[in-house]
Amino acid sequence: MKKNSFIKVLSLTLVIMLIFGLVGCSPSQPAEPAAQTDAGEKEEAKEAKPEQTITSMSIGTASVGGALYAFGGGFVNVWNSLGISASAEVTGGSVHNCNLIQAGEMGSALISQGAAYQSWTGTGLFEGQEPNKELRAALPLHPSFIHGWTLDKNINSYSDLKGKIVCGGPAGGTSDEYNKEILDILGVKVNKFVNTSFSDAPNNLRDGMVDVFVSSMGVPASAVEECAATLGAKIIGVSEEEANKVIEKVPFYAKMAIPANTYTGQTEPVNTIADVNVYMFDKDVPEDIVYEFVKASFEQIDVLTAAFAGAKDMTLENVRTIALPLHPGAYRYYKEMGVEVPEAAMPID
Repeated sequence: MKKNSFIKVLSLTLVIMLIFGLVGCSPSQPAEPAAQTDAGEKEEAKEAKPEQTITSMSIGTASVGGALYAFGGGFVNVWNSLGISASAEVTGGSVHNCNLIQAGEMGSALISQGAAYQSWTGTGLFEGQEPNKELRAALPLHPSFIHGWTLDKNINSYSDLKGKIVCGGPAGGTSDEYNKEILDILGVKVNKFVNTSFSDAPNNLRDGMVDVFVSSMGVPASAVEECAATLGAKIIGVSEEEANKVIEKVPFYAKMAIPANTYTGQTEPVNTIADVNVYMFDKDVPEDIVYEFVKASFEQIDVLTAAFAGAKDMTLENVRTIALPLHPGAYRYYKEMGVEVPEAAMPID
């Protein structure tokens, strides 16, 4: 059964034993009351449904050192508070997470909305694949900022990456795919792309194996901060002109800025573009479970921000940024809270 790989389902099955006996044929001893009782029991048995709950939940994140991995660790604590064992799984990022949910191998995941939208429609990074109708949105998370970090003082924007050795994290991850797409739109030809974990960035920059790391991550990301604090790495973004070109081709991006002092030595805001992240579920996760999880997540913002500072962007107001159908459990909570849900996010189940 497809879903057994990500949740353990406990079913309480109602078994009704019907005892039949021989009755006399005498018209003076009718058996109607017993027959009616048996019929009622049969009807009750027919309508009874197995009770379902879950004992564990997998959370697809990204590579160690990235914002999604840190945020996922915070959600593990939220799940645990509900008496459900959870694990933050290291994955290739949003693109990989979409595929894992579609294959029934992950119960939930943190996914950039751009990747989720393209997976839902079978376009962009998912061209040629079946549209992923397993996805259901639950929580608006933090923006994933397109930004890079380097020791080369002559690199100030994405256009300066021409002829450079560039790393976008693990192969096939969201950061890797998004940044390749952005550079292609801008017509920037790099020397070569290499792929490695963001946790390897300090050594790779120090040894000159990579000129610049580029990412699509929430801020502050621990891998970026380590390079800024220990190596004096410079943070780069996307210029106004570059942003206009990219947004014309990829409309789910928005112009945003990384606030000053997000990273060590970054005393000015860094202008760039960003994609909002969403906590997504497999559509078959029970409604009551999702409702309790969404409710607990908003009640435990302090727990989430302790794991990842960007959790402060998870607000009821930002539900308006969700552009995919909500899971019925999430919708029920937002309706109770009086949140105006955008048309694109209305549930379809």
